[in-house]
Amino acid sequence: MPKLRNRRTHVRRTAAVTGAAALLALLTACNGTASGSVSAAGGTAAPAAGDSTTSAASTGGSGSGSSGSGSSGTGTGGGTGSGASGTGGSSASGGSSSGGSSGGSSATGSVPACQAAQLGYSWADSGSGTGQQKHAVVAFTNKSGHSCTMYGFPGVDLVNGGQKWSLSRTNDTPRRVTLANGASAEFPITFLVPAQGDTTTFTPTTVVVTAPNQRTSFDLTWHGGPVVLQDGATHPGTYIGPVGR
Repeated sequence: MPKLRNRRTHVRRTAAVTGAAALLALLTACNGTASGSVSAAGGTAAPAAGDSTTSAASTGGSGSGSSGSGSSGTGTGGGTGSGASGTGGSSASGGSSSGGSSGGSSATGSVPACQAAQLGYSWADSGSGTGQQKHAVVAFTNKSGHSCTMYGFPGVDLVNGGQKWSLSRTNDTPRRVTLANGASAEFPITFLVPAQGDTTTFTPTTVVVTAPNQRTSFDLTWHGGPVVLQDGATHPGTYIGPVGR
């Protein structure tokens, strides 16, 4: 009988230990699922509130609009990373980002050159100045109905009967001038009037003006009086400047 009593005590103790172990295993299983659960989409589930490291990583990869590295302009992208790369990316509309506007001016087309038949010719100053060297100014007026450009030196001939003197140019660098319809651009004629004792003189009656890069000329009446004829001189005192000067 004593041996039977010890056996019953042993059975009760074993059952108690087994029950405690089962309860401990059940509690462990219940508490362990929150930290490593898997979402239905296949990715890691949202982290618990207060986990700042994981939270920051999860908000940076949404890729809501633009790709930072691509220049193809697809703009549909789901950019990865922290999102800072979006500053250099292409827009959602498909246009490239930085540098894309560098060639934009060519899209408007170039402004055509002013044609001789589309210009008006007149004196802005028919002759002024003190001393032996004086100045006259010719104006070109755009009558084309649209904008046009002029660049360079015109051709100028001083004419009297059968005598013609083609004037030299200065060393000034010309610049391109864009004229709106109705606007004007000018160029100067510098001329040397005779001093006392000068015997080689020439009195023009007409100035033949040819616009830059054109072949058709226009005649203006000369109002400056006689000039010193230096048609063979290396550096004559009568010459012309470029349009826009």
